Amino acid sequence: MSVSGIGATTSNTTGTGASAATNSLMSNYTTFLTMLTTQLKTQSPLDPMDVNSFTQQLVQYSSVEQQIQTNANLKSMMETLTSSAALQLVNYIGKSVVAYSDTTKFDSGEAAWTVNSSAASSGAKVTITDENGGVVYQGTTDLKAGDNAFTWDGQGSNGNDYSASTGAFTISVAGTDTNGKAVSITTEVKGKVQAVDTSSQQPYIKVNGRLLPLSALTEISV
Repeated sequence: MSVSGIGATTSNTTGTGASAATNSLMSNYTTFLTMLTTQLKTQSPLDPMDVNSFTQQLVQYSSVEQQIQTNANLKSMMETLTSSAALQLVNYIGKSVVAYSDTTKFDSGEAAWTVNSSAASSGAKVTITDENGGVVYQGTTDLKAGDNAFTWDGQGSNGNDYSASTGAFTISVAGTDTNGKAVSITTEVKGKVQAVDTSSQQPYIKVNGRLLPLSALTEISV
C-alpha cells in the first residue's frame, strides 16, 4: 500500500505569490514616493499640492499591503486544515467502500457494478471498454428503477476471455423508459481503499486501481 505524502508545493506557491505581490506593491510604492518627493521639491509655493490627495494614496497603499498579508495568512490556515484532514484519510486504507464510478477490475473472476436507473428500462444497452478505450463487450440488460446489480464474466463480444486481466474496465449503460425517453443512469463500484492521494487540493482515494474523489464515496465499511 502506498500513501501519497502531503507536499509543500502549495505552501511554497502561496509564499511565493504573496512575496511577488508584496514586491510589486513596494516597487510601485517606491515609485510613488519618488514622484511625490519630486513634486514637493518642484511645487510652486503659490500653488502647493493638496495634502489630502497624497495622504489618501498612502493610506491606500497601506490597506493593500495589509490585504496581501491577510490573504497569505488565510491561505496558510486553509493549507494546514487541508493537510490535517488529509492525514485522517489514512484511516480509510483497507476499508471496503462503495463509490460512484464506472470503472473497476476483475475480482474472483468477475467485474461488478451497481447500475442505478431513474426508471425501468427494458433492453438497456451495455458497453464495456478496456483501458485503451477499445470495446470488449456489448450487450443488453433489463433495468428496474433504482439499484441493479450487473456482473460481467469477462467473456468478450469478440470471443476473447478477459477474466484473467489485471487491467481496468469501464462500463457505459444507456436506456429508455416505456415512452422512449432516455433515463438517467449512474454506476457504482465496490472495492477496498488501496491508497490516499493528497497531491492536489482535493484528496483522492484509490479503489480498484483508480483514483476517485472523496466526494464519490457513498458507503464505507470495515
